[in-house]
Amino acid sequence: MGRLVIHSPVDGWATSLDEVPDEVFSGRMLGDGVAVDPLGSTIHAPFAGVIGALARARHAVSVRSDSGVEVLIHVGLETVKLEGEGFTAHVAEGDRVAAGDLLLTLDLERIARNAVSLITPVVVTGDGFTLRDLAVNRRVGVGEPLMTLSLEHSAGRAATAAAVDDVSREVRPSLPHGLHARPAGRIAARARGFDARVMVSLRDRRASATSAVQLMALGFGDGDTLTLTASGSDARAAVDALAELIAGGLGEPAHAPEPQAPASAPPSRPLEGDDGERIFTGVAAAPGLAVGQAVRFVLPDIVVSPSGRGAAFEAETLDLALAAVRERLKVASATGDGQRRSILAAHLAFLDDPEMLATARLAIEEGRSAAWGWREATRAAADLLRSIGDARMAERADDLLDLERQILLELTGGELQPLALGPGSIVLADDLLPSQLMALDAGQLAGICTSRGGPTSHVAILAAAMGVPALVAIGPALSEVADGALVVMDADGRRLIAAPSAATQARAQSAMAARDRRRAEARAAAGDDCRTADGVRIEVFANLGAASEAAPAVASGAEGCGLLRTEFLFLDRETAPGEDEQLAEYQAIADALDGRPLVIRTLDAGGDKPLPYLPMPHEDNPALGLRGIRSGLYRPDLLLTQLRAACRVRSAGVRAVMLPMVASVAEVRQVRALLDRAAAETGAEPPLLGVMIETPAAAMTTDRLAGAVDFISVGTNDLTQYALAMDRQNPHLAPQLDALHPAVLRLIQQAVAGAAGARWIGVCGSLASEVEAAPILVGLGVTELSATPAMIAEIKAVVRRFTLAECRVLAREALGMDGPEAVRAMAADAVRVSPPRKAAGAQS
Repeated sequence: MGRLVIHSPVDGWATSLDEVPDEVFSGRMLGDGVAVDPLGSTIHAPFAGVIGALARARHAVSVRSDSGVEVLIHVGLETVKLEGEGFTAHVAEGDRVAAGDLLLTLDLERIARNAVSLITPVVVTGDGFTLRDLAVNRRVGVGEPLMTLSLEHSAGRAATAAAVDDVSREVRPSLPHGLHARPAGRIAARARGFDARVMVSLRDRRASATSAVQLMALGFGDGDTLTLTASGSDARAAVDALAELIAGGLGEPAHAPEPQAPASAPPSRPLEGDDGERIFTGVAAAPGLAVGQAVRFVLPDIVVSPSGRGAAFEAETLDLALAAVRERLKVASATGDGQRRSILAAHLAFLDDPEMLATARLAIEEGRSAAWGWREATRAAADLLRSIGDARMAERADDLLDLERQILLELTGGELQPLALGPGSIVLADDLLPSQLMALDAGQLAGICTSRGGPTSHVAILAAAMGVPALVAIGPALSEVADGALVVMDADGRRLIAAPSAATQARAQSAMAARDRRRAEARAAAGDDCRTADGVRIEVFANLGAASEAAPAVASGAEGCGLLRTEFLFLDRETAPGEDEQLAEYQAIADALDGRPLVIRTLDAGGDKPLPYLPMPHEDNPALGLRGIRSGLYRPDLLLTQLRAACRVRSAGVRAVMLPMVASVAEVRQVRALLDRAAAETGAEPPLLGVMIETPAAAMTTDRLAGAVDFISVGTNDLTQYALAMDRQNPHLAPQLDALHPAVLRLIQQAVAGAAGARWIGVCGSLASEVEAAPILVGLGVTELSATPAMIAEIKAVVRRFTLAECRVLAREALGMDGPEAVRAMAADAVRVSPPRKAAGAQS
């Protein structure tokens, strides 16, 4: 028996190979070992030995000990496709290294943007050994023991193979990315199933078919011919099986897949209404009602010359254009609301993307113009985002096209011509870019309708922040509405009415006037406590996404912050924010709230919010993967830092931490232990601990969760998604994804019943911002609503118009209805006919 300690080659989080989302590694086809999710950017030798193999793409390297043990370090998954980009090798095959010697330097940012995952398997290849003391589910540093290997000296199966004549066969596989880890692992796994010694030859190199590392070291290029030679009792069967496997492509794509744009919404034909009305349906992106004149927006093409005037001239021209647009974005991002600033900050990050700049400069070096190079770079990046198959990422591609136009206008001497609007204009467009919307005169803009787009696009977010009704994904039929035509736009009803009848116009005008009166009355009483007509206290808090939003929210009537989305601190940056930086932001919000409650939601990363410094394993369905508190427990170091910052916040009011995407009491207990540790380390009183009810599992076990937490808050956005099995980022499902579905309301009812022991039960999802939903939620037993600041005054006003008994009646009716349409109609009627009331005295 021999013993070898294998040290960690990289700083990171160690985990089992079972967690690697690739069957070659998780299935131990290459061998057993440990995977490390890297936090450091260097790879070091795990023990003293010789470099056995260095992949041509420099993404994988193996070290062989003097006793013959070979360990493969494979950086990331699908990284062979990077063809060496992001990898710097400091060794060559055959070099002797000492334990801890530098092998590779990594550009983690570049690799993470293009790889399936950064997770790095550290695998002992071959067999005849036992692994012990595996370091898993904990942080490891370079040089720390990762696992211990006990080598069992045996003659091995190959030595006992019957001595028969060699069998040979040539095979020519199609492998665009070469013989990298996955196909090599499949060959090795198949070869081990035969009583034969199989060698694979390429020119003057030979490799054992059972050694994936040796196979990778052959230096195979697409189109090369391999020679299989076998000896032993199963020689012919082994050669035939391996030749068939290799000729079939080893499960690898025959060519790189072409990026596919997401499917567009099916064309919709307008309905014919009374008196010649034409009714177009779409997806509500921002609520509201408007009557006005249609103004068609057509995006003019920008003609660019492909040929440049010399690489030096074009490179300087591009740098000047980038600097001008960058400065313009910085100035624009210094003003306006938090949503506007965050969107412009994202544009700045795109503008400085090194890959896009490199692509543009490469085109310039090849003789292209700066404009041509920039357009090629942005469109390649946009195609990449669309190819992911995620609706939100596809919408982010529009931001790249926005930047494309801004730079092209700067390069060609053009200007972004704002659309001339008259009072009450309703803009119709195939789609809008964020910069185009921000250039419109908000005082003249009454509404936006687009053929394409989605409810989570930056244009939709901006429209909601501006208070402009928006209807998207109407389809190509929108082009049939004539420029200058009179239209009624009802975003709440998800429809645009062209050629409206006199009666339709009158109803819309009357509804708008009544809405304006209600809003004025609500704003006047926004600062008062919220009570039902019979005096039951209902707290109305604000959902916040940045420190700058806190003071305006208080001015709008917010009685506290019921949901601080801390993602604003973590997105669009290369490294995680430190404890002091987080504390400064949280403290600024607490100061602006002036003693009112502050509920800090821990980082909700993963899914549609990937972070470059928080690499996640590849997930076929991110919405069901490492999201919410799961991502926090996956990286407890980041979570502990956030909890320490939350503990250090000073406020005269309630301080609380809320956990997203909880599904079990065990998760809460793990965080409670971390919170207690954070409080002890900072010498502070721990804040209250609460959970978001966003999964059916949490809704059905709230009675168990309530005993482990201080408060409960229902996140209706994700709860609706999971209850109805509909992706909330898919614009085609948006019309059906309704939180007023009776199934969702029943889950809320069950959560309220189970939260009897908690300090309070609230709702912080988008349903809490809907006026018609407020009485139903109160009737279900909710005592706190956390809404967008713009809706707080109206939410308070509508709650004051109902007694608790009336709210309970509405809730019972809603629970018994067949679908959300019926619930909405019932709720709208109730709100419309309920008279304004003055609340009675407080009720205990």
